[in-house]
Amino acid sequence: MPNLIQFDDGSMGIQGSNLDAGAFIFASADYNAASVDFSFFVAPRAMKVVGITLRPTVAGTDGGAVTAQVEKVPSGTAIGSGTDLMSATLNLKGTANTNQTGTLSATASALRLAAGDALGVDFTGVLTNATGVITVAMIPL
Repeated sequence: MPNLIQFDDGSMGIQGSNLDAGAFIFASADYNAASVDFSFFVAPRAMKVVGITLRPTVAGTDGGAVTAQVEKVPSGTAIGSGTDLMSATLNLKGTANTNQTGTLSATASALRLAAGDALGVDFTGVLTNATGVITVAMIPL
């Protein structure tokens, strides 16, 4: 049976019967060389982002930096103008089939999604040959 818990920032959440933080919700976004900035999830209720993972399946080959930033994007806000969820970007030229763990923002409010907020990916550089998947783990609040 789930229990209510209080998080470090004073907010409340759900704790599962095995003392975890309740049921995780995962949202994944596939990208490829033709990808442009896009939204891939709209929160149906308040949530907190607890992890971001990138797995390149083919590393980008462009000469410059090729990165991705996951953003919280309220309704009416363009990707690129949202709130960054990580303190550093993910490297789309990283080693193929090797997971990268995003470093989450230290600002607690940045990681909280309100109902209706979207998750989006803001790309930099040219994604030449780059393919992979980004997964965001969240818990309901």
